[in-house]
Parts: sequence; structure tokens; C-alpha cells
Amino acid sequence: STVMSEALTELREMRQEMEALRREMINMQRRLGGSGNELLAEKEQVPDTPTTLLARRKRQKELERISSQVEKWAEHLLFEEGGEEDGWKEISCSKMFRKKFSQGADTKCYLKWMKDSRESHAVPGDDREYPCIKCYSTLHAPVESVCAYLADESHVDEYNDLMVSNKDLEEITPHSKIVWGQAPQILFIKGRDFVTYCSHRWLRDGSQVVINQAVEHPDAPATNDEKSGKLCRARALRGANFISRDPDDPEKTRFALIGQADPGGIPQWATKTAINAVAPIEPFKLFHRIGENAKRITPPLEKTEMVNTLTGRSGRPAGLSQLGYACFWPSGGGPIEGVLHHGHPEHHEPSEEDLHDN
Repeated sequence: STVMSEALTELREMRQEMEALRREMINMQRRLGGSGNELLAEKEQVPDTPTTLLARRKRQKELERISSQVEKWAEHLLFEEGGEEDGWKEISCSKMFRKKFSQGADTKCYLKWMKDSRESHAVPGDDREYPCIKCYSTLHAPVESVCAYLADESHVDEYNDLMVSNKDLEEITPHSKIVWGQAPQILFIKGRDFVTYCSHRWLRDGSQVVINQAVEHPDAPATNDEKSGKLCRARALRGANFISRDPDDPEKTRFALIGQADPGGIPQWATKTAINAVAPIEPFKLFHRIGENAKRITPPLEKTEMVNTLTGRSGRPAGLSQLGYACFWPSGGGPIEGVLHHGHPEHHEPSEEDLHDN
């Protein structure tokens, strides 16, 4: 039948893509000093059936749609909407820290209260408004150094005070995963945990885009009641980071960030109190620390050496940590704009122009 034929075709395409990705991951592991046999043995221990392959493929496609939706949402709010004329309130850095935090970064931040931005994935009937912050910062370090610095998980403690513990829950594709994170107590809000889907890709001009959206995962079930004695679930509802070279100064980096969060378990008045106290400090501190610390990082290898012609993916390390999540891809894997990855119906080998643009 037509349905069976389509299912078999999809299974065949997925097996081809998984095999190509497995070979690339083995090669990456070998380049990092391993034999590659550990990964091969691990994969052989978990046989896939047509049912599990189709279920995984369906879920993967849904999460990829989320990646696209979040990026479009973020682009509109960051680069098409204005400031106060569109309901955004500018947040000034606390006078106490203004001089210090202006070193290493020039930052502007805006706040707006809005309903859960996850569209069809929002909780039905939830009419509450949640804080959404967008920031624009010019970091006093080149983009290659900034990306390399953020991609190193060992640096998280240096710049993100709002993350005390994190782990990966599930790899979805070589450029996306679901992660768990724990935030410390912030003022009167006790420690929270988060489960978040994260994905990244590279634009043609070398910019890195990292998106996130709150999801659920069976390996980390949510607790929504503080009285239970367990960590109450908060949600990094939706967000995105755009990291690019400053067009006016190649030794600087443009960083645009947007994020909406639900602290979970407290009334809105308490959320507003906490936001009013934290917003004039934390975003400015974050960019200050990234800008100052990234200066010491030596830029990585030439980008033309970092493109894999088999998969159409970048080998550049990627990732970062923000409120509620920490996602890292030390071996790369991010798809490159204009170079379709293996398994896409229009996949092609990257041209010389593609390689030099990325």
C-alpha cells in the first residue's frame, strides 16, 4: 500500500542518515583521541526496530519544527519589533554595578510580560503572563573567541551564577538535545530544576544560533509543588541566542538574546518582585563576564578546516549556558546554512563557496 511504501522509504532514509552520522561521530571520537570502538559497541547494544525508528523519526521531526518556530519567533521580537513602542520596557543596569559591568561589554536590556510563547505547546487555558527579556550586547572580544569560550562546559561557573548543576538527558540529533539543569535559590525563590530542548546551527556568515524551549522528559519528571521537599519545576519557556561578528569591528562580537521563563510554584506578584530585583543586575553581569573572559581564549582553527563534507555539518564546538539550561556540543555537529545535512531530500556536497563562507 501507499502508506507502507512511504513508511519503508522513510525507514530506509533514516537508517542511511543514522549510519552516516554514526560514522562521523566515530571519526570525531578518533580525532579526540579515542578509538571509536566504544561508540560502535554502545550502538550495537541497543537494536532498533521499525516501530522505534519511526517513533524516533516522528519525534525528531517535531522537535526540528520547534527549532524553526523558536528561531522565527526570536528573530521577529529581536530584530523586527522595536522597544518601548512595542510594549518593551528598557531595564537600566543597577547604578551600583554600572561602571564595573560596562567593562568588556556594552549592553541594553528590555522586559515585557506576555503569555506563554510556545504556541501549540503551551498549557491549554493558561492565561498568565510571564517575563520575557531581550538583550543586545557588544562584547569586546572576537566572535571566534566568544564561541569557543562559551562552548567549553568548564567555563560555566565563570559567567553563569544561575546554574549550579546540569546534565544531558537525551541526544536528539548531532545538533540538538534535551537537557536538565538546576538553578540556585534566587532571593526568596527556592532552587528550581528545568528540562529544556536545545538546538544550534551556524549561519552562512559564521554566526551561531542556539535556541531553547521547555519540554517534558520521562527521565526527569516534574514536581510542581514546593511543599513536596523536591526541586520545584521551573521552565525556560522559549529563548534564543544569536552570536555574530560585529560588522563595524571584527575584534568585537554582537550578542542578541531573548528568553521567557516561568519560575514555577509562586504567584505572579512574587515573580514580578524577583524580576524587578534581578533584571538590573544579572543580564549585565552575564555579558560583562563573557566579554572579559573570552579575551583570553585563542581563536580555534581556520573555519574552512571545520566543515565535514560528508554530513554538511560544522565541526566547530558550540553551545552555552543560560538561565535554566546548559547545552554543549564539544565535537560540533551543527548544520550550516546553505549546506544541507545528509538525509535531507536536497542534500548536496558543499561547494567551495559554502566552505569559505562557513
